[in-house]
Amino acid sequence: MAKLGEIKLKQIQQLNTADSPLLIRKHKELLNWMMRSFQLDTYGLTWAQFFKGVGIGGLAVWLLMR
Repeated sequence: MAKLGEIKLKQIQQLNTADSPLLIRKHKELLNWMMRSFQLDTYGLTWAQFFKGVGIGGLAVWLLMR
């Protein structure tokens, strides 16, 4: 049983942003924020990005075909 004031936190792996160009560093910072906010690991983040790409791609095709 946890003691009063003791909190178990899930450790979330972060992407390394050191020695990256500005655009890539900002993208990794965004991905790190998503991982912390939604408590995703890299596998879950990969699926989230996949479905985001499918949704945005589908929307782009729909807009182009109208």
